[in-house]
Order: sequence, then C-alpha cells, then structure tokens
Amino acid sequence: MLTYEIDRNSDKPVYIQIYRFIKRDIESGRIKSGEKLPSKRGLADNLGVSVITVENAYSLLTAEGYIRSVPKKGYYAESLPDIPTAGEPLEISAEELPKEEEQVPNMFPFTVWTKIMREELTLKNTSLMTSPAEGVFELRRAIAEHLHSFRNMDADPRQIIIGAGTEYLYILIRILLGDKKVIAVEEPGYSKIANVYESLGMKCRQVSVESDGISIDELVKSQADVVHISPSHHFPTGVVTSVGKRYSLLSWAAGGRYIIEDDYDSEFRLSSRPLPSLFSIDVSDRVIYMNTFSKSLTPTIRISYMVLPPALIEKFRGKIRSFSCPVSTFEQYTLARFISDGSFERHIRRLRRYCKNRREELMKIIAENPLFKGAEVSGSSAGMHCIVKFRTKQSDAELLESVRATGFKADLLREHYRYPPAEDLHTLVIYY
Repeated sequence: MLTYEIDRNSDKPVYIQIYRFIKRDIESGRIKSGEKLPSKRGLADNLGVSVITVENAYSLLTAEGYIRSVPKKGYYAESLPDIPTAGEPLEISAEELPKEEEQVPNMFPFTVWTKIMREELTLKNTSLMTSPAEGVFELRRAIAEHLHSFRNMDADPRQIIIGAGTEYLYILIRILLGDKKVIAVEEPGYSKIANVYESLGMKCRQVSVESDGISIDELVKSQADVVHISPSHHFPTGVVTSVGKRYSLLSWAAGGRYIIEDDYDSEFRLSSRPLPSLFSIDVSDRVIYMNTFSKSLTPTIRISYMVLPPALIEKFRGKIRSFSCPVSTFEQYTLARFISDGSFERHIRRLRRYCKNRREELMKIIAENPLFKGAEVSGSSAGMHCIVKFRTKQSDAELLESVRATGFKADLLREHYRYPPAEDLHTLVIYY
C-alpha cells in the first residue's frame, strides 16, 4: 500500500499532493511500469482522505499519461521513455531555439508507428478497402475513450467524424449549417479560419478577445449564428476563457446558435489542469467539438475529427452519408491502435515534458537578455509559444528585427489581426 505524509497546512490541495507523490514515484521507478496501484477506496482509507480526493489525483495522473485505467480491474502505472528531466536541462541558446514544425516531427515515435502499420496491414487486409463517411469505428471508439480519460468528455463514437485536416471539417460544417449563416471568429486569431469559411461562402464577423476570452457583448452585437473559438488556449494571445464566460457562451448558443470549440492544442497544457471543455458542460447540445492530430503527432498525418451534437448527426446521415472519408483506412486503423495501446499518451507525455523544458529555458534566456528588460510575458501555460509585450520606443518593425537578430523565432501580434490597430502594439509572439 502506498503511504505518504499529507501536509494538512499546505496551500496545495490534498489531491495535488497525492498526485505529486505518485508522479515522483513513477518517474523514479519506485512504482514500476505495469504495477497496479491501490484502489481509490483502499488508498483513501490508508491516507485518511476522501475517495473523491484520490479520484481527483488519479484523474490528473491519467490525463498526463502516468497511469492508465483498466475497466473493472483498476489503475496501472505506465512506462516512461528515457527523456530529459528537470534535472537534466537541455543545452540550448537563443540561436538554437527550434521551429516547432521541425521539432515535433523529430520527436514522433516512427518506429512504434511503423510496427503498428505492419501489424494492421496483416490483421485487417480486406477491411482496409472501405471506410464509412464518418471514419472507421475503431478509430472513433479510440478517440471517444481518449476524450473521456483526457478531457472528461462523454462522446459516443457515433458522434465522431474523421476528416483529413480541419479544412475538410469546415466544409462539412458549412454543408450541415448552410451558407447563409454568419460566423464569428476571434480577433486577433488564426487567419486561416476566417479565410476558409469565407471561401465557402459564409459571412465572417471579427469579435475581440479580452483578457478572459471572447467579448460576449461584441458577439451578441455581431448577430452571428455560429462562433468559432479556442477557449482552452487561444491563439495567439494564450488567453483561457473564464468559467463565467463559458456559461455565457452556452447561454448565447442555447438560443438556436452553435459554438465550434476548437481544442487544437489541449494536449500541451503545461502549467495547470485545463478547464472543462464547453462540450462537456453543454446541456443544450449546441457545441461542435473539434481537434486535430496534426499538431500532436506530425503534420504529415493529416487526421482531424469533430464531435457533433445529436441533431447534427441526423443531418449528417441525411446530407453527407454518400461522402467517402478522405483519410485512408490504413492510417485510421494504425492511429486507432496507436491510441488504444497507450502509445499516444506516452508520446504526448514526452512532448509535454520536452516543451516544458524548452519553455523554462526560453524564460531563462528572456530573463538574462537585456533586450527583454521590463518586458511582460504571458500565454505560456500551454502550447508552444508565448506573448511578450515590450517597453520600448522602437517601432513594431524595428522591434521584430531586433528580436529575430538574436536568433528567436517570432512574429508581430498585430499580424494576427484581420483589422490591426493603427498604433504599434510592441508585442511579439515568440515560439519555442
């Protein structure tokens, strides 16, 4: 039985203390790979805490890939790859900070992926020939299980639609909702989103992103029928939508509108546990949840998915049933196995720890570099970038040139506005 000394006077919640104790023991090897952990009730009794406290600790460990839950059997420790730890800092300098699109593919476990591909080719043979419009059921089931363990979302596999990249999913949304809808997008934001919707004949309205999420007042005034947002980690500002605004958004949508929840980098939460997804707290079935594997795996594996509310599933069956899924069944079965056998969680855990080390090294470089004196850093709790606001008399163009000259990969925040402010913002997006 695991026994830990709980500090009742600590400002850290008890479940966080238990989570850290177990995490430490798994990382040190004291709890071995595959070892069964005590039952929630057994550990709770031993530590003198509530069952829900242990359940919260186990849930956090599961979300981060340290343990896995086996139905009707219990919790088991996962194996950890040999990777740099906090005690083994990466030796990088500002000149070496990598481009994320180069680094993430370099960390992808191609050996594991190739092994699964060979096995699936042997096992599936004839079933690799066809795929329903929604995608193969095995992949949709694996994604549903992943969402349940990682995001606490209860999604029926029949609600999940597989696509080749998010652009394909935008096309399906346009067909399902019609081209007469007005769609609101975040300002600033990822410009490609508005560009694709407009190319599909939909009218877009830019709505400001405030310190706690998209402006509800502006959203109401926009008279939009749909809003596309990234509440867990907005790009590029890094803003996380507050709980209050999440419920305001759901109230807005309950009046016959839809929310497209783009959870594009939820796997890369580095500093704290993510807030519940809008989909998981929506009681009116007005949220379309969307995510992609291109960022967490490699851009060459263009597999994305969305989770539709029940009413839109019926529309899908009526309007798009004759479509063919654009992702090869070969890749779908491979990804299904990659998720279900735990390889995906292990890969994400490895990436998260790597990104956390990169972020810490970047923060150290910023703290020591005179160019950043007085600068304010924000938006670094997730993802692979941060926002830096400078105290400077330089123009934005001069500031960007100065920062890039030191070896950083950066661009101007104003470049992510459809309608940028007239004045200089003195703010950069820096990637690590």
